[in-house]
Amino acid sequence: MTNPIYHIDSIASFENRINKLGKTWTNIYILVDENTKKHCYPLLLDANPFLEVANLLVLDAGEDYKTLEICDSLWSSLIDTGADRKSLIINLGGGVITDMGGFVASTFKRGIDFIHIPTTLLGQVDAAFGGKTGVNLEYSKNQVGTFTHPLFTFIDSQFLRTLPERELLSGFGEVVKYGLIADKALFELLKDKENLIQNLDSIIATSIKIKEGYVLNDFKESGDRKKLNFGHSVGHAIESYYMGEVLHGEAISAGMICESYLSFTEKLISQEDLNQVIEMVFSFFSKIELEEKMMEPLINELKADKKNENGVMNFTLINGIGESSINHFLGEEKVKESLMFYLNL
Repeated sequence: MTNPIYHIDSIASFENRINKLGKTWTNIYILVDENTKKHCYPLLLDANPFLEVANLLVLDAGEDYKTLEICDSLWSSLIDTGADRKSLIINLGGGVITDMGGFVASTFKRGIDFIHIPTTLLGQVDAAFGGKTGVNLEYSKNQVGTFTHPLFTFIDSQFLRTLPERELLSGFGEVVKYGLIADKALFELLKDKENLIQNLDSIIATSIKIKEGYVLNDFKESGDRKKLNFGHSVGHAIESYYMGEVLHGEAISAGMICESYLSFTEKLISQEDLNQVIEMVFSFFSKIELEEKMMEPLINELKADKKNENGVMNFTLINGIGESSINHFLGEEKVKESLMFYLNL
């Protein structure tokens, strides 16, 4: 497997990174949503005037538009504008744009070049890195996708200044996850809220390094890369239920509490560890209001999770702060108990 390439640098050096590839393209496309077109696209062009000739593809913003129908419209746009196998797509945006743009590029004419420029914290520490692309099917997250690396992922934290506070905070859900599954020091660093912004570049770099280790050793997610799924089984179910109303980081924060509770009931962590997780999550996120009537649809969503095996729900759990283990197969009643635990907090 090739090493995933990323650069943490000023966007002004983007053209230099492009030139170092030694490649030419017949067409360049920039994929944005309505928000990144307004706030981020001008920053990219100001620093890189050579991209003024690129074709702009604009989508409505939001998880609701991460569908095969939208992909079909993008493929049609590429065909209508003469895209061929030597075209390039630059995905400028958050996780929806990089997931979907990567999927469109990796499947168009059996694969064309693409580059990610994530503009959200969630994108910079997770969604744009690791080689996964995907779109939602019906109301289930990322049911269709590929494993394909971009040429590189380019990260400039100045784009984070364009975000509303809620969107910025959403990215910390993934950062908390990295601390819980692999790096206790990172988890402790996140307690220092006064210096969080000053430490942001270091936090991003540390998060990427953690994910890079799993990606390099297990690209197709057959082993330890599954550790990155901590919080995501329950989290994706909640996110799918509230499609568009609850952000990804908010949903997986609830998922991390539920799955930490499962870790506790499986005697993998102490009550103190569980309390630390709850305290950390609620220092970033408000509680999502669950109701008992939601239990059945959430369980049904969990049963459809692509990580399951032979119809049994499969979880990554933590073995303490900074340690984790994979392939914990748990029954419906235990999972429902974890949801009720969160509901009653």
